[in-house]
Amino acid sequence: MTRPFNDQPVEVLIEKNLSADGTSLDLHVKYIGDEGVKMLAQDERLKNLRQLNLERNELTVEGIRALAESPVLTQLTWLHLERNDLDDQSVQLLAGSANFSHLKQLNLWKNKVGPGGAKAIAESLHLSGLEVLDLAQNRIGDEGARALAASMTLADLKYLDLFGNGLTEEGQTAIKQSETFAKVKDLILA
Repeated sequence: MTRPFNDQPVEVLIEKNLSADGTSLDLHVKYIGDEGVKMLAQDERLKNLRQLNLERNELTVEGIRALAESPVLTQLTWLHLERNDLDDQSVQLLAGSANFSHLKQLNLWKNKVGPGGAKAIAESLHLSGLEVLDLAQNRIGDEGARALAASMTLADLKYLDLFGNGLTEEGQTAIKQSETFAKVKDLILA
């Protein structure tokens, strides 16, 4: 694991970065990798965690599997996973886990999410409470946009960012005309 900015064990990072009330943990740019996330997912000190920032930590599907199967991290409302190495399989695990059923905000900016990941989000009953979804700089294309637009579960979204996903006019139109996104106040497509 490359650790250009961090040479501290995960246990120390938790102690240093966990909020006093135990509800927020900011580990952005700590490069803890999948092994570090596996440790987080089992750490009882995080049982009250609501906000988790894992931006730029070299996470893959294995890290997401650890989060999805965690017996501890079951109450998250805010999850930032931007700038990792997450693909459709990663997002399918996330979308299929009841651990994420309290999420209001999900940030997947600049990963490798394709149409399959967008479809998994669109069809997930566990993610039906999302209010903020950032999928900017991924690879969902028009197929993913159509899946999101046809979603029956994303009706609470207020913010949707799909910038940099290769959407053509067709994909953008599908999003703009979607009845699902009637509550969206901030829509970023291009």
